[in-house]
Amino acid sequence: MDGNTITDGTWEAHLDNPYLAPRETLYCLGLLSGKTDKSIARDHEIEPRSVSSRIKNVHYKLNTANRAHLVAELIRLKIVTLNISPVVMMLMAAFLVNSVSMVVNDNPDKPRQVRIVQRTGRRPEYLPLDNSKGDELCMKTQMYTS
Repeated sequence: MDGNTITDGTWEAHLDNPYLAPRETLYCLGLLSGKTDKSIARDHEIEPRSVSSRIKNVHYKLNTANRAHLVAELIRLKIVTLNISPVVMMLMAAFLVNSVSMVVNDNPDKPRQVRIVQRTGRRPEYLPLDNSKGDELCMKTQMYTS
């Protein structure tokens, strides 16, 4: 870790990125760690409004609609990265490879087969109880309505 990166838990933020100011990156790192504006402000001894204002600036700069979208953009632009050891990364990759089933599609232009299931009749609880008397449809658990 050099002077241009900071870590918070498993996340590492790069302060020298071309997209955000260092303080904005610092507060976004707090978001990634699951902190609220109030707890980020408490950590940096500033007002929560300042954190909220900086986050709004980041939304504008990265053209994001909400905080989840913001986190996705931070990761996509590599402003923040996961700080995981190579051994853990290899174990995660091995788990993912073994848990995902392989799907072979010989012809990608051919649409996938869709299974359509249709009911053969009405549900039994909505069947008429006695049509000869002109009774209305009732649930099985309800009494006759005349």
